[in-house]
Amino acid sequence: MGALTVASGGIATELAGDNKLLLRRVTLASNSDTLTLVRATDKITTIQKVFAQIVNGGASGFGFVNVSFSGLVITIASFNAAGASATTFGDVDLLIIGY
Repeated sequence: MGALTVASGGIATELAGDNKLLLRRVTLASNSDTLTLVRATDKITTIQKVFAQIVNGGASGFGFVNVSFSGLVITIASFNAAGASATTFGDVDLLIIGY
C-alpha cells in the first residue's frame, strides 16, 4: 500500500449549502494506494462520495479501480481486466463530494 500525493488537479468548487466538489489526479504505484485529505487545505471534514476514472495507463494489466473511504482517507484498489490485482498502473482522477 502506498500513500499518494496529488499529481495535478486541485480544482475545488462549492455547491449548495456546505457541500464541496474536489477533483484530484493521483498516480497509482501499487494494488492498494491511499490518499488522505487534509482539513486545513482541502476544506472538507466529511467525505460523502468518491468517483474514480482511469485517465491514462489503462490496459489489460490495469483495467479498473475500486475506491472506498473512511474518514478523510480514500483507498484506491487496482485490478487488471480479468479482475485480479493490477500488474501495471497509471493516473486516476478522483471526484470527491463532501462538506
